[in-house]
Amino acid sequence: MKYQELFPLPDEWIQESDRSMAETVSSWAEQEVIARRLEHKEDYDALLLPAMRKLMVDIGLQAMIMPEAAGGGGMDAPEAAMAAAAVIEEVGAADTSIGFLFANTLAIEYALAVAPKRSEESLKQAAPLLCGGDVTICSLVLPAYGTDMADRPRYYGLDYPATAKKGKDGWVINGGPARPQCCGATADLFAVVCDTGKGKPGLLLVKGDAKGLKRGEELKKTGLAASRNADVTLDKVKVPADALVLEGIEPLRAMLSWYYMACAAACTGALKTTHGILKEWGDTRVIKGKGQVFKENPLVASLMGEIGSKTGTCRVLTYNLARLLSRPDAYGSAGSGTMHVTAVSALKQVGHLSMEAMHNTMELMASAGYATEWNLERYWRDVKTVQTYVLPETVAQTCMARQYFNLEQL
Repeated sequence: MKYQELFPLPDEWIQESDRSMAETVSSWAEQEVIARRLEHKEDYDALLLPAMRKLMVDIGLQAMIMPEAAGGGGMDAPEAAMAAAAVIEEVGAADTSIGFLFANTLAIEYALAVAPKRSEESLKQAAPLLCGGDVTICSLVLPAYGTDMADRPRYYGLDYPATAKKGKDGWVINGGPARPQCCGATADLFAVVCDTGKGKPGLLLVKGDAKGLKRGEELKKTGLAASRNADVTLDKVKVPADALVLEGIEPLRAMLSWYYMACAAACTGALKTTHGILKEWGDTRVIKGKGQVFKENPLVASLMGEIGSKTGTCRVLTYNLARLLSRPDAYGSAGSGTMHVTAVSALKQVGHLSMEAMHNTMELMASAGYATEWNLERYWRDVKTVQTYVLPETVAQTCMARQYFNLEQL
């Protein structure tokens, strides 16, 4: 039975072009990642980077939602959220870490090309990188827990990673050390959320070779092999005036809503592969002494039912969020408090349910669940990292309470 028939979502939401693109990415996954993983495992140079180059440049995902006039795919409208969900699900099924990197790229490109008040100047500045002939690794640098100093400007209780002051020759950015969402050691383009001194945040583009941008030592991680992360420091980094992509809380929340949707799609893709791993395991194992196929045991069947339920729920949540973001005319701005907290809620639920489904799968597969040759443990590591790092639990809970129950002090 096809995956869509097992875990359905409303077909009319997905255009034929979106479906065709997802099928192309599925073929990429089989040929460039899955077929080569046994040989190269998680090797960045031999497996992941070549696969990303094929996906981002040859297939064209890197420029998918950039305007045609800038050399992109022309999907520079909110409707692209549905295509993004379908595509990132397939990328996440192949390698969740590559899906996560693409989520960073998608969020930045949303701010550049899809946002209602996009900056044409910043779009022109970034287009040669994002629509060129090589992979451009993008990374968000977002507000995070910090020093807890009372005089420090904050975004809803989180420290800004940097401050930006505008002068005659453009912006001067200072900040850090800050931990990017991904690829601090390798990113070609950073999108840094800065305190602009105007009581509202601004998102500024900083190229990876900018003078004054310093990278720390590469961090040791347990997951997300495609993301070679490191802390970054910005010391009097000068960027042009047109490096300001967006300004204000609502535009920033809109970008984050798209980012959370993309991260949810990457996790949902990991569940797609988890389902395939468990199905093969259940079909081919026999309980010793009973001659009973593994999946036909009542206890096994009970857990498998839970896993299937959580997988289907995650898929519905992810695509429903993408649908909401694709129709601002019907459901409101992606940056409204209501829509943003819906994205926060969806990502947290997808993260929780994904981890529960993977825990259940590992429980059924016993030691094989932790064995590298089955790959389940790699997906577990990747999703766990996304779940805990992209949107920390207390940040999400406070954000939801602020909107749902009208908090006034937090």
